[in-house]
Amino acid sequence: MSDCLLVVDDESDLLLGLQRTIAMEMDCRVLTAGSAREALAIVSREPVDVVLADIRMPGMDGMALAREIQRQDALITVVLMTAFGTIEQAVEAIKDGAYDFIRKPFDEQDLLRLLRKALERNRLLRENMRLQQAVAQNGPLQKMIGRGPKMQQVFAAIQMLARSDVTVLLLGESGTGKEMAARAIHALSQRKAREMVVVNCPALPENILESELFGYRKGAFTNAAQDKKGLFEEAEGSTILLDEIGDLSLTLQTKLLRVLQEKEIKPLGSTHTRRVDVRIIASTNRDLVARLKEGTFREDLYYRLNVASLTLPPLRERREDLPLLIEHFLAKAAEELRVPAKSLGTEARENLMRRHWAGNIRELENVIRGLTALAPQEQIGVAHLAGEEPYLPICHGEVDLSQPYKTLKDQVLHKFTTKYVTELLAETGGNVTLAAQVSGIQRQSLQKIFKRYNISPDRFRSRS
Repeated sequence: MSDCLLVVDDESDLLLGLQRTIAMEMDCRVLTAGSAREALAIVSREPVDVVLADIRMPGMDGMALAREIQRQDALITVVLMTAFGTIEQAVEAIKDGAYDFIRKPFDEQDLLRLLRKALERNRLLRENMRLQQAVAQNGPLQKMIGRGPKMQQVFAAIQMLARSDVTVLLLGESGTGKEMAARAIHALSQRKAREMVVVNCPALPENILESELFGYRKGAFTNAAQDKKGLFEEAEGSTILLDEIGDLSLTLQTKLLRVLQEKEIKPLGSTHTRRVDVRIIASTNRDLVARLKEGTFREDLYYRLNVASLTLPPLRERREDLPLLIEHFLAKAAEELRVPAKSLGTEARENLMRRHWAGNIRELENVIRGLTALAPQEQIGVAHLAGEEPYLPICHGEVDLSQPYKTLKDQVLHKFTTKYVTELLAETGGNVTLAAQVSGIQRQSLQKIFKRYNISPDRFRSRS
């Protein structure tokens, strides 16, 4: 089905001229209406994607039309035409849900460019809606947004891996969605009736992690006042995800190898082993092959884990999914923060599209969440990105290759973090709890950042 664009204007000559121009230059159906009332009648019976309407019309004006269209179908994209002197009205209309406006008299190419972007936005909104509606039929994959070839391969692999109990090794950079993929594999498997257990391996010291994984018996160590089940026992009949397994010590690697080989565990302080029925999924952002060569990762454990592997692509290798992800995170952030849904201006969107996204999907989501919380207007403009990380230069000759990669990366990271945290605290008045909510960073982690970069929240708190 081709896109459908509706032009609304009470000037018949302009209306016919616009219809001819748009029909010749753009691959879409073009309908016309001489009034707002006629436009609403067309919208009620035709699958309209974009409405181009004049603000000043007899009876119902363009602003009232935009509000009524949004009430009937929030997915229809409205663009307003305005004469000089009604710019303030157009800005108000954008706050009420219109996508953009163009000033009369306008350049034909500028208008066509704006309409193409409006149609693309409409396609993204409808695709996002289609994906949400598919949740009931494909629930386990609902949080994994992507329509490009790389993600389609990931979806197909997840469905294949879910059909058996084979051990899976998930590979990929930080923030690419490895835990989400693990949850999807589990939710599609025969073990889905029991909750998956997730273990963040680097989060706990070695001695505590061992007791957490394998459990302990009363008296095994000081303060072991009673028997305690380990996470492998808690995951009986289910799946356990060992997140960031590349950071495990060699001692724990040896004990984990026994679980994989013998399907049994030995709690601390016990003289007996216990068999467990657990599917193991491991994930890492480390280069395990390099760690094998360094001698920091056991070769036998690597081959036991790497029975079947799945690599999650970084965001820079699936840029075709960025527009859809941006719309998804805008809607999600508005719902979670309980604020009106916001949209991205053209320049702001292009800025985000050009970024390197070293932190991948997690970074994108946190940036969108922060913009949603801090941008005062309904539309997020490029000016609101001032406190965000500038996209990394990618053109030939723009990188100082005389310096090591790590040095350049550290410089950019230090500059970004300092600026981001400073603006975050300024916007939240030094309220650390609010800053944590806005940034999506845990309060404890945020406190560590303050200490590392010598930034005190007290500086931003108003003195009464």
